[in-house]
Amino acid sequence: MSLFTKFSLLLSFFISVSVAADLKPFIVGGSEATEGEFPFIVSLQANGMGHICGGSLIKKNWVLTAGHCTEGGHIKKVYLGLHDQNDKTRSEVRKPKRIIRHPQYNEQTTDFDYALIELDSDSTYTPVEMNREEIQVPTQPAQIMTVAAGWGETSRMFKMLDAADRLQKVEVPLVPAQICGQSYNGMITDRMLCAGFASGGKDSCYGDSGGPLTMKGTDGVTRLIGVVSWGEGCAAPNKYGVYSKVNMVQDWVDQTTL
Repeated sequence: MSLFTKFSLLLSFFISVSVAADLKPFIVGGSEATEGEFPFIVSLQANGMGHICGGSLIKKNWVLTAGHCTEGGHIKKVYLGLHDQNDKTRSEVRKPKRIIRHPQYNEQTTDFDYALIELDSDSTYTPVEMNREEIQVPTQPAQIMTVAAGWGETSRMFKMLDAADRLQKVEVPLVPAQICGQSYNGMITDRMLCAGFASGGKDSCYGDSGGPLTMKGTDGVTRLIGVVSWGEGCAAPNKYGVYSKVNMVQDWVDQTTL
């Protein structure tokens, strides 16, 4: 079984292809987001490689992303308010002041796949509210819908040349832990949340890593519930997208971002 984080294959492709900065991937099975629809989403970029991961602004000067996105120290710029990777004129750019990976992050199992990035100055954009409660996923799939967003790969076949640059979104249902655990042979931990369709076709993908999984509450507020983490392929049948639950590390986030 071949398991990939949503970042690792993208990065290896960028390193091996000289024109990588012009090849921008996006979400599988989704649609273009409305400009400004996700004011908290950020694009983490590396020198000479462009976009490598997503993230979410959770405080004026703090971004939450995936721990595996910070491996190798590639992140050099953080773009906020960005919609089109080819047009950065209306976006803010910040530099990472500090990058703090969760102390229990395990790169073999991708457990505790979280990292915080302190920006060198405050952003003018509005941070997203983090979910603080455990979500009770119904035993029947497709009853709670969520939205993932990012600039990741659009094709499960990883056809980078077909990719566009504009921010994409996709609506996917939460999947019961038991079903997802069976799909991944017991690899799903208490920090992980699964979303997607048994039939496949819609998913986050390579390059979406670190980006947001959001859900609108009964009060009408959109909250960050997960961080794009890993999966087997993209949008494959019975292979769901795996996200890191943000409510599981709220204390660590609160203490680190004081």
